[in-house]
Amino acid sequence: MKMKTIILLIALVSMLSAQDYEFYNQKLTDKQNEQAIYLEKNLMATCCFGGPIYMHGKNQMTEEAKVTIRRLLIEGKSTDDVLDHFRNSIDPRTKQPYGNRILASPKASETVGKVSYWMVVLFSLVGLAILGYALKKLQAKKQDLDPKNQLSDETLKKIESELSDLD
Repeated sequence: MKMKTIILLIALVSMLSAQDYEFYNQKLTDKQNEQAIYLEKNLMATCCFGGPIYMHGKNQMTEEAKVTIRRLLIEGKSTDDVLDHFRNSIDPRTKQPYGNRILASPKASETVGKVSYWMVVLFSLVGLAILGYALKKLQAKKQDLDPKNQLSDETLKKIESELSDLD
C-alpha cells in the first residue's frame, strides 16, 4: 500500500511540473525560447552532474530547473542573471552554493574560463614542439644507422668488387 501511495505521489508531482513547464513554455517568445534552450545546454543537471539539463533524462530536478529557467526569462531576467541565479542556488546536499560547477563550460569572461581556454592552446603548442623534437631525433637516428654514412670509400669499393667477383 505504501509503495502504491509513493508511486501515485511521484506521478502527481510529475504531472504538476509538466503542467508548469507547458504553462511557462507557452508564454515564451521565440527569442526567449532560444535563450531557454541555450541555458539548458549550459547548465548541468543537479541530480548527478552527469550532463547538461538539455540532454539529461527527465526527473524532478531537471524539470524544476527547466521551469525555473523559463519563469526567470518571463520575469525579464537576462541570460547572465539566470546563470547567476543557478550559481548562487544552494545545493541541498552540501548546503553550499553550486558556484561554477553548475556551469557546463566556464564563463570566458572569468579568470578560470580564460585560463582553461588558453591552457588548451598552450598544451597544444607544447605537444607540437615535443612531437617536432621527437621526429628530429628519429630522423637523426635513422641517418646514423645508414651503412653508407659509416663506411669509408675504400671499404665500399672493396665490398663492391667482392660482390662483382661473385657474379
